[in-house]
This record gives sequence, C-alpha cells and structure tokens, in this order.
Amino acid sequence: MATIDITMMRGVMPRVVDHLLPEANATLAQDCHFRHGVITPMQSDSDQRYKFTFQPQTIFYYQNGLWFAWNKVVDAIRSPVVNDDYGRIYYTDGEFPKVTGIESATVGTGGYPVAFFRLGIPAPINPVVVGSVTPPAEVGKDDPIDDETRYYTETYVTAYGEEGPPGPVTKELTIPYPGSSVKLHLQPPYQQNNNITKRRIYRSATSSQSADFLLVDELNIAIGTFVDDFSEAKLSASLETYDYFMPPDGMIGLCMMSNGIAAGFKGNQVMFSEAYLPYAWKDSNKQTTQDEIVAIAAVGTTLVVGTKGIPYIFSGISPSNITSTHSLIALSCVSRQSMVTMDGFALYASPNGLVSISASGAAEIATASIIEAKQWRSMFNPSSIRAWRVENEYLALYDTDDGVAGFIFDPVSMDIRHITASFDCAYNDESSDTLYITKGKALYAWGDGESLNCRWRSKVYLAPENAAFSCLRIMSDAPAEVGVILYADKKAVLDLPPGSLRDSTVKLPPLRGKCWQIEVYGSVQVDRITLSTSMLEMPP
Repeated sequence: MATIDITMMRGVMPRVVDHLLPEANATLAQDCHFRHGVITPMQSDSDQRYKFTFQPQTIFYYQNGLWFAWNKVVDAIRSPVVNDDYGRIYYTDGEFPKVTGIESATVGTGGYPVAFFRLGIPAPINPVVVGSVTPPAEVGKDDPIDDETRYYTETYVTAYGEEGPPGPVTKELTIPYPGSSVKLHLQPPYQQNNNITKRRIYRSATSSQSADFLLVDELNIAIGTFVDDFSEAKLSASLETYDYFMPPDGMIGLCMMSNGIAAGFKGNQVMFSEAYLPYAWKDSNKQTTQDEIVAIAAVGTTLVVGTKGIPYIFSGISPSNITSTHSLIALSCVSRQSMVTMDGFALYASPNGLVSISASGAAEIATASIIEAKQWRSMFNPSSIRAWRVENEYLALYDTDDGVAGFIFDPVSMDIRHITASFDCAYNDESSDTLYITKGKALYAWGDGESLNCRWRSKVYLAPENAAFSCLRIMSDAPAEVGVILYADKKAVLDLPPGSLRDSTVKLPPLRGKCWQIEVYGSVQVDRITLSTSMLEMPP
C-alpha cells in the first residue's frame, strides 16, 4: 500500500477490530460530527442568560420566555386543545398527577410553576339531599297515573370546565303533581385541590326509548340549596362522565399520543385517558403487562412500553379499542430516562445495546452492528443512561467512576461518537429542535456557541512490511490550526501540534511500520487526510 487516502469520515464501531473497520470509521471520535461526511467540530453551549432559583433535575419550556423547573424527574405534556385559553400543562412527578395553567403557574414569584392542582375531578361523596316538594298552585286531586318517579345526582366542575364523575344517586322520589318544585340541599365538597368551582345538578328522565340523567342546572360550588322547578322540556344535556375517574396517585411517565390520548403507567399497568381529555381516566382503559413497566414513549398513535422483561406495543384509534402486542425483541429497558422518541421509532437502553421499536412494531437492537453486548455494558453503564433527542440523533449521558461521560448515536450513519461536555438536565424544544441544558442554575443552548476542540483517529491501515511514509496532506480551510499525530505499530512516531502545518502538504522524515493510524485534532473542519510514500503518489 503506497497511499492512505481518507476522503470520508464517520464515528466509531467498537464491535469491529481496528484494522477491519470500514474506511470511513474511526477508533476515536470525540466532540465532532459527520453530517457533511467529514470531520466537523461540535460547537460549545451558548449562555441563555436565564437563571433558575435552584438546580433543577427537569426543565420544561412553557411560553413567552418562561421556564418550568422541578428538583425531581418529571414528565410534562401540553394541553391537547389547540390554542388552549388556560395554557394548561399536565405532569407526573411520582406523587400524584398534576395540572397547572397560566394563572396558577405564573402568579407569584420564585420557581415556576408556582402552584398546581391535582389532576382529575373526584366524584361527590354524599348524595344530594332532597328537601320539601311543593306542588303547583291550584292543584287538583292527585291522579296516580301522572305521578313521576325521580332521582338526582351531581358532578363537580373545575374552573377549566372539566367535569368529573357523578356522586351517589338520591333515593327514589315520587312527584305526585306535575309541575311541582323540589328543594335540594347540596353538600360542600370535601377538602380538595382539584380547582373545583361549580357543580352540575342532574335529574332522571325517562322516555319510550331510554332513561338517562339530564342536566338541570350548573351552580356555583358555594350555593347550598337549589329549587328545581324546571319542566322536563327545559332539561338539557345527558350525563356523559359516568366513569371519568382521576388518574391514580403514583402514576408516572405521562406522555401524549398523536390522537390526543394521554398515557401513563404504574407498576405493570399502563393506562389511557379519554381522547383530548387528560383529566378523564376510565378503569376500562387500563391494561397490564407481564413485567413491571420501566418507561413509555408515544410514537404517533402507538405507545412503546419498555418493561423489566418483554417490551410491548399498544396502538388504537380510541382508548376503548387500544390493543397490545409483544415485541419480538425480548430485551428489558434498564433505564427509564433512556427511552426517547425519534422519527417514527423509539430508542431505549437494554442490557445488550440500544433497542429500536417503530410505530409499526418492528424491533431490533439498533447498535448490534456497532457494539457488542459486553462492550456496551462495560463502556456505557446502560442502567445510568439518560438521553434526549437532538437533530434526530440520540444524545446520552451516563455515570462513570470519575463522574459523567456522554455519547451520541446516529441512527442514520449507524455510528457512535463521544462527547466531553456534561450537564445536569435538558429539554428538547421541538419547535426549533434546540436542546436546552442546565449547568447548576444556569440555562444554555446545546451546540450553539464556538467550535470545540475535537479529536478523530482513523482505523488501523495495514501496509507492506516496513513501508515508509514521507508525505502528509491535510485538506482544511485552516490547516495551520490542525494538530496531527501519526501512529506506527501502536506507537506515536510523529506529533505535529496546531501551528506546525504552514501548508496543507508537508514532507515527513521517513517513517517505517506495518500498522498505521492518523489522528487529527483542533477546532476546524478537516475534509481529507492523505498519507503517501512520495509526492508522486499523492492523489489529486
């Protein structure tokens, strides 16, 4: 071999031994990317000049430059209602599901959200108390034929207009005279934090086709008595919230599917809300998995569920017809924060590598051709991985004996590159595909600053015994800012720090060896690397 000519560069593939790597792949790729097919330095983080009042573990961009922050792992979603007047955000934090809005979240000073409400509306505990029944004026003799049998119930309503399930039904009430008025005594709700401001009174009504509860009136929650003198013709909407129960305490993993159905989990139970009603969680919309659930992610109208055993796929148009299937990949999810939704699929950390599951249910170990299972476990400590999507790449941090390290997996070029930067938590703003990160209390934008010093080392090239290379060319807009280290038979035989190259091509002292590697480093892009035994053999 008279020439080593590297015209395309990519990341590392630890699974393949160094001399068998594809021509473009590296044995070291640090703080660089290959979106242009060459070595391009990543950029540093840019200070957003925004300070939190404490060091958060989760951040969420709200609106108008305002950020939410929590000191625990939180899953937050926006209201599925387009242009929601209340600006609602729903979130789970391991205690009980919560909701906040523009008024409760931003009124006051300190960390945001300032206040929240318990998500969902409880059913009234006590039935409506029926008082006196007053017949109409000038009532005639009682005719049993026109007697009416009546029942009452009520629901609570929040300031957002969300209606909960009905309370107990009253005992049977007989109205002997048509047109009679009924006095009702209403019980105040028990101590709650559900933002209840109103109640709705319902009355039974029977027709030749059906029997149902119809709305009598909506009242302020402070009203203690109400006189029902409505004729049946004035009754309005039917009661539709019979089983609109609150999500349970301890539910986590809140996410939103593209059909407006919110999902969460607890233990081995995955649950779904009514479409576009994140406060209404029917018992009939709950399903179970064989193993304890670790993480969930919405991919379109599909929910990918990672467990301590076999992963599952849940999909359906409405919550009542969602069905589940087992994935063909029997690999557990070892880190809740490792599951990330990508373009049409989700990735999560397993014991053997990153598992990819698509919306159609297709599953594979995405990193199988890149890194072997034992290498994966020893290099990346998968149970500690927390990850985010940025520019359709998988950015992950993991714990090491010395602190925190990171890597980026590119599912398109199928390679890995390492990063030296570290941060505390992050949030991907999907509107701009910008990753915002925190360091302490400060907010930064990932990769939006100056070029970093990157480092890239080639595969091992096998040359004829005692081959002597004497010419080096570094194609770059600024070759003087590129450092070069040349390895022969695993030893550094030449080190040219930045500033050594006055031109793109340099004559080298005769260097002999069989196994060759070239390493470049610096903060400028490198487009091509060529090593030859003479200037005549240097390609154009």
